Amino acid sequence: MHLVLITLLLFVTPSFGEQKQPKNIFQCFTCFLPKISDWSIEQQYRKGMREDPYDRRKTTTCRLSKRVKTKSGQQVCIYRGANNTYTLQVEAQCPKQFICKYNPGQEEPNIDAVIDSLNKSMKSK
Repeated sequence: MHLVLITLLLFVTPSFGEQKQPKNIFQCFTCFLPKISDWSIEQQYRKGMREDPYDRRKTTTCRLSKRVKTKSGQQVCIYRGANNTYTLQVEAQCPKQFICKYNPGQEEPNIDAVIDSLNKSMKSK
């Protein structure tokens, strides 16, 4: 009699130290994992939850390839990186190199078309 009463008390009473699962979920393996906000930024980069803007696998060093001045005094610069990665920028002063996004297999941009469009925009003003 005492043995039956003790076993009923053990199985019927809820354990107070455990976390409860919702009633519609029978087995939840991910319910008690840390939330996204619980991971550090480095862990989020490694798990793919957040994109690292300076990821070395996705960036390369682009070096100055061509520089042409427009009538307004700005410079149109073409930069070339690894595996024909090209970047075109219009600036007042062009740096010799910078870190750019790795995008292999591009064709070199047409610098003359950019200069012509900049010069036409200056004439209309």
